[in-house]
Amino acid sequence: MLIPASTSSGSVSSDSVLQLYFRGSRQHVFQVSDLVCLQGDGNYTWLHWRNRPSIIMPKTLKQLAGMLPSDGFVRVHRNSIVNCEYIERVERLKTGLGAIHLLNGTVVPVSRRRWEVISELLSNA
Repeated sequence: MLIPASTSSGSVSSDSVLQLYFRGSRQHVFQVSDLVCLQGDGNYTWLHWRNRPSIIMPKTLKQLAGMLPSDGFVRVHRNSIVNCEYIERVERLKTGLGAIHLLNGTVVPVSRRRWEVISELLSNA
């Protein structure tokens, strides 16, 4: 469950925390700003963190996407969402697809359909 930090506008900020519950354990709290990317895998989603091991959650990417702040996260593929703060470089492949190289070494595909949005977003940054 994502708990937004209190803001005057009522929007979710990147200071939000992600409260995760694991079977047989207590609650774990993570800063959303430490989340590098999310990668969907069927009914599960891998959460890749800046300074900790990746975690797999029994939630779809769509379920988690609706809980993330829109100002720092962007969907780049049907199975991937990235935190713009951790993008190292972006490249266009000969196939028309793209690839985003993240600071933690993860390479995330960019779909043809979302390439223009990503290019525009990064050129404005």
